[in-house]
Amino acid sequence: MSSALIAALLFLAQGRVYTFPDFVSVNGDSLKARYDNAIAQGRRLNGETFWVAWEMPGDGNTRTTLIDGIEVSQTRVPERAAMFFLARKSDGGIERIRIVTLAQDIRVHDRPVYWLGKPASDESSGVLLDIARTTTSTAVRKDAIFWLGQEASRLVPGELEKLASNDPDTEVQKQAVFALSQRRNDESIPTLMRIARDHSNPAVRKQAIFWLGQSRDPRVLEFFEGLLKKK
Repeated sequence: MSSALIAALLFLAQGRVYTFPDFVSVNGDSLKARYDNAIAQGRRLNGETFWVAWEMPGDGNTRTTLIDGIEVSQTRVPERAAMFFLARKSDGGIERIRIVTLAQDIRVHDRPVYWLGKPASDESSGVLLDIARTTTSTAVRKDAIFWLGQEASRLVPGELEKLASNDPDTEVQKQAVFALSQRRNDESIPTLMRIARDHSNPAVRKQAIFWLGQSRDPRVLEFFEGLLKKK
């Protein structure tokens, strides 16, 4: 057998490699429409799974410090990254979520990638919330909730509180509490205090109390003092 034929067989055995120019751009008026279109297109393929991906919304933030009359402003520009969702052909469900840094050379083996562009944070949050609510895998739901907590959208805290309060899976409730703890204090502290005080599940209350304990917000100390007085 010739070396050229061996090389060709090895290449075929490895499968196709997709780079960014090979990604399939999907049309649609919103991220949800593009996501649904990508799932529909992927389910017409021969393979068992495929990737759906979009660039993560990211806004730089500026921190200003003033010491002895010297004001210094430092702007943090987030590294560009993308969310990759591995979807099944059989039912369009999500099997796993991966985060990929776009500054790197991306080479995706064997599975095509449907690219949805860079959505606004509210749109990204909406699709992540749908995945968190509907996916059957607890691991995927927890991943979706974690990344939902990183979104800048102001709609996120209320949705995380609903998941923490109403989801039937305790592990998902606890993950929602953790995701809340990663938000800014003005969003997270009041919600975590409500959960710590009123939640029906002791394990979830304990989780909220733990993350409140990691905060230096003065409201937390007053809250803990109130809890102790009730005992």
